[in-house]
Amino acid sequence: MPNASTNNVEAPLALAAARHNINLDVLVTSAFLRSLPQLGEVMLATIPQSIIAILARAAGANVTYVMNKKLCDQHGLAFFEASKAAGVEPVCFDSSPMNVELQPKVQAGFEGLGVLPQRLAITTPDHYLSSRVKVSWLALDQLSLSILEVSEYTVQQHKPLISGFVSPENADDVVKWSKRNNYHSVTNTLALLNATNAATYCWLVPSTEILQSVEALVGKHASPVNAKLPMTMVAQQAWPTLTETNDRLAHQTLDYLLHRRRWYYLDKLLNIGLYPLETDGDSFWRWMGANGVRLFLPLRASGHYILSFNVFSVVEGLENAIIRCFINGRLKTTQEVTAGTTVNIPYFAETDGSLAELLIVSEQNIQIADKTLSISISELTVYWEELPL
Repeated sequence: MPNASTNNVEAPLALAAARHNINLDVLVTSAFLRSLPQLGEVMLATIPQSIIAILARAAGANVTYVMNKKLCDQHGLAFFEASKAAGVEPVCFDSSPMNVELQPKVQAGFEGLGVLPQRLAITTPDHYLSSRVKVSWLALDQLSLSILEVSEYTVQQHKPLISGFVSPENADDVVKWSKRNNYHSVTNTLALLNATNAATYCWLVPSTEILQSVEALVGKHASPVNAKLPMTMVAQQAWPTLTETNDRLAHQTLDYLLHRRRWYYLDKLLNIGLYPLETDGDSFWRWMGANGVRLFLPLRASGHYILSFNVFSVVEGLENAIIRCFINGRLKTTQEVTAGTTVNIPYFAETDGSLAELLIVSEQNIQIADKTLSISISELTVYWEELPL
C-alpha cells in the first residue's frame, strides 16, 4: 500500500502537529474538556491566560490558578505580587509542605526599602484540595512520583484528569503509578507514555471511556486527510464535534485553529512594571513604568511565533520614543515608535512548555506628578506561524 506521503495524506492529529505543535494543545485539551463528566473545578499550576485556561473557562469550568514555584524562585517578591494581582492563589504544589518568606530586593536608590515580605505557602495537592467538592482536572507543572504520591487522596475522592510535563527520568515511575491507580498515561499525541517519548506534555486519564472519547474527537483512528487542505476543511472533516458544536468551547477551539493567534487581556496580564488599566470607554491601555515592563507569556508549544503589541500613546512632551525589546534576556529589536505603532517580534520557542518573558524598555521618559512615563501599550497578541507543507 502506498504510504501517506506518497498520497499526500496524513492522519488528522499528525497533520495538525506538523503545522504547529500548539494545535495539539488546542485539540487535545478541547477534547478532554468535552469528554469529562460533570465538569467541576480545574486547578492550574500555570500562568493566567494560558490556552488551557481559556479553553477550560469556555467549557464552563471553575478555574483556580496556583503559583509557579520556579518563577517565584527566579523573580522573587515582584513576581509573587504580580501573580497575586493577576488572580493567582499564593500557593505552590510540592511533595514537602513548608512556608517560604519572600523578601524584597533592595535596588539602587534604596528602591524596595519599606516593602513588606510575603509568605508563599508550599503544600501538597491532597492538603489544599481536601475540602473541595469536585475537582475535575489537576494540571501540574511537572509530573513525578513524588507529587503523585501526595495527590492520592485527591485521586481517591475525585478521580480527576491529571496533566503536566514528564521528564524521561520520571516516565517509568509515572507509568507504574498510573497502572496502580487504574489510570491511562498518554502523551499529547495520545500515544502510550514511555521513557523514549517523554519530555513532553502528558495526560493521566482516569477511565478508558474518557480516553476513547478523546481519541474519537481528535480523529486519532480516523481516515487520513489531504495534507494540502486549508485548516477550515480539515476541521470540518476531522474534528466536527470539537469545532462545529454550538457552544463556547467549540467556538474558541475553532478560533484558535483558524486564526492562529490569541489575545492577552490587559487587566489580568501577569507583568512587572505596568501601571493600572485605563480606558476611555472604547479603548484600553496601560502605561509602562520607569524601569520598563516584564510581560510573562506562556507559549506552551515549541515552534515559531510573533509577539505583537500596539503603542497606544506616547507621553505628552515626547513625539516618539526609542524602545528596546528583549525575549528571555536576548535583545530582539530596537525601534523608534509613535502613537499607533505596532511592534512585531519574531520568536522561536525551542521546547514545549516554554515561557516568553518579554522585556520592553524605553530610552526616553518624562516625570508626570509621581509617575515616570514613556509609552502606553494595548492589543497584546501572540501569533503562531504554521509550517508550509
